[in-house]
Amino acid sequence: MSELEKIAGQQAGASAPKETKQNTKKLTELEALQLETARLELEAKQLEIKERKAHLEDLQEQLADRELKRESKRQRSITNGATLNQLAAIDEANQRRCNHRKGGNGAQGVVGGHGDDSQYAVIKHTFANGDMWVRCLRCGKTWKPPVRSLFTKEEEFLKAVAAYETAVNFQTRNVPSGSVQFRFSDNGAYYREVTKNSTLR
Repeated sequence: MSELEKIAGQQAGASAPKETKQNTKKLTELEALQLETARLELEAKQLEIKERKAHLEDLQEQLADRELKRESKRQRSITNGATLNQLAAIDEANQRRCNHRKGGNGAQGVVGGHGDDSQYAVIKHTFANGDMWVRCLRCGKTWKPPVRSLFTKEEEFLKAVAAYETAVNFQTRNVPSGSVQFRFSDNGAYYREVTKNSTLR
């Protein structure tokens, strides 16, 4: 082997460890990059899970708020219903106690509704279909032509008709009011059905 070949072989041997070191260094950098990438992907997944959990919590809170509002509305409706029933019962008691007459002295006359005059404390209004409604100015009771569908028994309906006719004939000096009259083809039956829950209050 010539001297040149020996020198070339030594140089080749000397450069091999350098290349191995460089390759090892490149592998270490590549592993570090892979580890960093894996760490970042894991962190991203963890953040995504946290985001989903937060979104789920928001949805649960919205549903809880909605349910709370529904329950609040339900409770308010129950309270309002009870109040309306109580007011209706008070009105009915006042109307039963009232004799619908003018006059009277003291608490019995004013609050108790026990008038002692021959005239009735009522107003009468004739609607466009010809129906007359009568309202007591003391207790607020309103008499109007009875609607048959509101009564289950015929005798109850006839009793309501008699009470209405009695109210129409109440003697009063109050001037009745009215409107331009016309006739319905069904003689006002539909009109009465629609206004069955109305009063002159």
